[in-house]
Amino acid sequence: MNESYPSFFWVVARFVQPLQLINGDLSKELQLKLIGRARVGVELFVKQEVVKDFIPRSYEKAVRFLEIINHFEEMVMRDDPRGGNVDVLQTTLEGFSITLQDELDRLPTFTVTAKGNLDIRALVKGAAKGWPRATIELLNTFVVDDVNHAGECLAYDLPTACGFHILRAVETCAKAYVHAATGKLPPLKNRNWGEYIEQLKLAGAHTDVTDVLRILKAKRNPLMHPHENLDVDNAIALLCLCQSGIDAIAVDLQRRSLEVKFKQSLALLPTL
Repeated sequence: MNESYPSFFWVVARFVQPLQLINGDLSKELQLKLIGRARVGVELFVKQEVVKDFIPRSYEKAVRFLEIINHFEEMVMRDDPRGGNVDVLQTTLEGFSITLQDELDRLPTFTVTAKGNLDIRALVKGAAKGWPRATIELLNTFVVDDVNHAGECLAYDLPTACGFHILRAVETCAKAYVHAATGKLPPLKNRNWGEYIEQLKLAGAHTDVTDVLRILKAKRNPLMHPHENLDVDNAIALLCLCQSGIDAIAVDLQRRSLEVKFKQSLALLPTL
């Protein structure tokens, strides 16, 4: 995924398009002014190498266009009696402009709209980056990826998928806490949220942890039904509540000095 700003192409066009006015009757100073501005615009374009990925033909034409601009400018500055070839310059400009418009029109570009008061860029680039450092340092890649996937799903209007990923992140943390606090997990047939909550309660977890897990359990169970879906508003609320749940687990782990065991348990979960 590449982040792009539509205004960038407008800026490039603002520098380049006045080159259409150049002709041999203009003064040397005015020709150099037009060619200099065009060079700035095309250089700006080719320096953004990311455009190679999504508008490659435009990038190739821009590189060639820059060569022609530099040659034309050199001829004018040297007062070469042959002058610069205005027709080649303008033909190249036209070809670059047409190709750029064509490739931009073909791009599957969509606008990601605001989701409540959550920052869209944060959701797209990694929701976990905004979480407390003390919490993130306890989590492994699997959990962090689920948090980030949840943020992306919310940003892209996939609220049910958002709920799936963020609830899985909480469940993973709850299981790891159970294992860290008791040294084992319940039998496979009893591995469910209700059992994890009961095990944590018996193991001395703070009520902040068990209370928020009970609330999340009540929200999770209907969502597991194949005919149930979240809307965006409920997904926003769930994402925030799940962060509170994981934060509560992190705080309780620190209170009980179980951080190392928790990390070890997270690493062991796939084999348990």
